[in-house]
Amino acid sequence: MTVFSARLLLGACLLLSAPALRAADSPSRAAAIAAADAAAGLPGKPAEVSACTAPPAPGQKLAGDMKLGDEGHSITLANSGGGDALVKIRHAATGKLAASFFIRAQEELAIEGVPDGTYLIQYAFGPTLAADCKSFTRIIKANQMPDADVLKTVVIDDEDHTEVKRSSVSYALSVSETANVKPVSIDAAAFNAE
Repeated sequence: MTVFSARLLLGACLLLSAPALRAADSPSRAAAIAAADAAAGLPGKPAEVSACTAPPAPGQKLAGDMKLGDEGHSITLANSGGGDALVKIRHAATGKLAASFFIRAQEELAIEGVPDGTYLIQYAFGPTLAADCKSFTRIIKANQMPDADVLKTVVIDDEDHTEVKRSSVSYALSVSETANVKPVSIDAAAFNAE
């Protein structure tokens, strides 16, 4: 056999075995990606989780001890993050959950009748609502507004009239670092805490 024939035979064997080599490479590639994700502190591939079959209606309170009234303060949240979001309003003093809401991508939510209090606003983006329809199957990114919002009713009562003033706050939820309010990144456990 000549050198040329041996090279041709070797080339043909490599060409014919290339699909098998690529197929064998797939699990090792997945393992390498998983190892890189773990080294970066990203969560591993989640186990199969059931998805929500009936997503909550816009503005529906999902959980928390806050009683929304007919009168009170307002919080407006615009979801400009590119994906569905969950918002949690927490009592600043205790961290306890006051209320949570689901906001679809590119939608806005106005929460009316918020009682007096000091609140922290947290939000997270995820791919799919979990079966409980109150959490995500996986959190991609979670943030908290940098400062607590103090919502306090002020009553001005003089001889001529009585005036009641309430607060209104508004935020755009985003993953961008160029927003006018710079949120603080939080981990999924802090966001998911009740």
